Amino acid sequence: MKTVFRKIFFSLASTSFLVLLIMSCAQVGSLSGGPKDKKPPVVIEMIPPNYSTHFTGRKFEIKFNEFVKLDKINEQLLVSPPIKEFPDFKLKGKTLVVKFKEDLKPNTTYTVFFGDAVKDITEGNPIHNFTYIFSTGDYVDSLSMFGNVVFAEDLIPMGNVEVMLYRDNNDTIKLDSMPLEIPPYYVTRTDKKGDYFMTGIADDKYLVFALKDKNNNYFFDQPTEEIAFLDTLYHPVYIEKPSIDTSYSDTTSLKNDSLVLNIPAQDSLSLKDSTVAALQDSLTSDSLFKEQYKQVNLRMFVQEDTVLRLEEAELIRLNTIRFVFSLPADSVKINLEHKPAGEKWYAEEWSKNKDTLTWYLHEKEITIDTFNILLKYKGDTLDYIYIPVKPKEKRVPGRRKKNDDIKKIRYLDFVSNMKGNLKPDMIPYIIFNQPVSVINFDSVVFIAGEDTVYSPEYKFTDSLKRKLILPYKIEPGLSYLFYLPDSAVMDWNGYYNKSSVLKFSSKELKDYGTLTFNVNPEDTSHYILQFLNAKEKVLAQKHFTHDTSFTFNYIDPGKYLFKIILDENNNGKWDTGNYFKKRQPEKVTYYNKLLQVRANWEIEESWIFDKNDQNPPPIKRKPRKD
Repeated sequence: MKTVFRKIFFSLASTSFLVLLIMSCAQVGSLSGGPKDKKPPVVIEMIPPNYSTHFTGRKFEIKFNEFVKLDKINEQLLVSPPIKEFPDFKLKGKTLVVKFKEDLKPNTTYTVFFGDAVKDITEGNPIHNFTYIFSTGDYVDSLSMFGNVVFAEDLIPMGNVEVMLYRDNNDTIKLDSMPLEIPPYYVTRTDKKGDYFMTGIADDKYLVFALKDKNNNYFFDQPTEEIAFLDTLYHPVYIEKPSIDTSYSDTTSLKNDSLVLNIPAQDSLSLKDSTVAALQDSLTSDSLFKEQYKQVNLRMFVQEDTVLRLEEAELIRLNTIRFVFSLPADSVKINLEHKPAGEKWYAEEWSKNKDTLTWYLHEKEITIDTFNILLKYKGDTLDYIYIPVKPKEKRVPGRRKKNDDIKKIRYLDFVSNMKGNLKPDMIPYIIFNQPVSVINFDSVVFIAGEDTVYSPEYKFTDSLKRKLILPYKIEPGLSYLFYLPDSAVMDWNGYYNKSSVLKFSSKELKDYGTLTFNVNPEDTSHYILQFLNAKEKVLAQKHFTHDTSFTFNYIDPGKYLFKIILDENNNGKWDTGNYFKKRQPEKVTYYNKLLQVRANWEIEESWIFDKNDQNPPPIKRKPRKD
């Protein structure tokens, strides 16, 4: 009886356990599938093997340990030397088949760079900088080159840039002209950090040229394309193969001096190709590696514009025409057909750089609706344009309203810095939109503090009488009010100002910080020191040639940077490069500290630097936009 009872008990217990197990599996909730897969696909086999010689036919196959997909292969694939037609790609199970559409050159090493296009089909993990190399000859070229590309003016890394090599083997095209006329012999692409690596290069000297290729044709054929070049011909290096225990697995960590980059077919190392790529990435960023094998760093720039063009010409507001040129254009002759009879029908104003010209029109002298203008430069026609003189009236479609025929009242407008907080070293000003004819200073009211009325000697700083300054020293800790009554100012067209009240204040001195900055160049030269906020906006700029100390007063609490420009031509600004004149862009470097300025604090910093330094700022920055 006990035996029967024991059997029944165990039978019921087993049934209950199964029911509970099924119920727990049926409950609604998130399934735990373990940690997310972050591993890229692994190459199982390549046919022919990577680094093969005597490659024949037009295709090769790559087998992976899992299903893969190709992501933006048309954008990422690079073949060196370049081929005329894009290859065909087919995925068969876990195998990628690549087929060329043309015959390959004899006795040539080819590098097929997939970038990050090969990804696993589930999580999208890429094989970074995946590369397949083969030779149609007796040996695989084994030299290499690596480095980094930044934008010269701010040292921001440049991703998605083609780094190209050219051989001096063309009888009709000069080596310096090749980037403009023929595809490169070798090419690779930078990653988002600006790093690049190129291998399988033949023993020769090369012209090095980098291009942000806007039209994807491997030619420098657009003036706005960003470029970089090396001053001298470059000979790639041979990176010595390590001695590696082939019994190590894929996950074995290797020492920094163990390097796998070029593995000829005759070498019997068993490391898988994806592991080689990963190892290559880690070691090319290692400081010991960079010290042993000198990297080739390039500084990109937009070629300086040498062609004078009219870029913009329009009526920007009533009685105001603006001409914008690509270069300083104060020698351009501007001829107006059907010129107004009066002598003073306009007044002109050039920008500081002489690349922008503004015409202020004397309305009473203008009797036509459109200007026909011929622009000539050095005797040749630069442009011929039509500019409407009267602004278009905006009308709402539909039934006319009673006040549509009433002439709109126009006023003299202005801009001013009298708002928010002004610092003690700032001068209040107003800039009117048109030349001023009459101003009644007696009606203007300027109040400091609660009730102190001042009458500063207002004065214009320009010949057209547009910029009016208030030569008054701002006192800390006070509020200010500037009252400009209606019709106190009249421009030369008879338009008056509206009544305006401008309010601003000045903080107490204890609310500011003071920063003394000492610069100590190792070489005497012309330098520019820029004082920047954390967003790299230039707040102040100083010039120096030798050891100098600068003091910056009235600094708002916050974080700040310093930047130095090697001003080689001593023109007071950063200059871009010129490939045709073989002139590199001017060098820049940043101080290695992000300085914290606090209220009521005085700090002092010193910077000893070399004129060839090129150190990025100590802040995180977004990559440059394509």
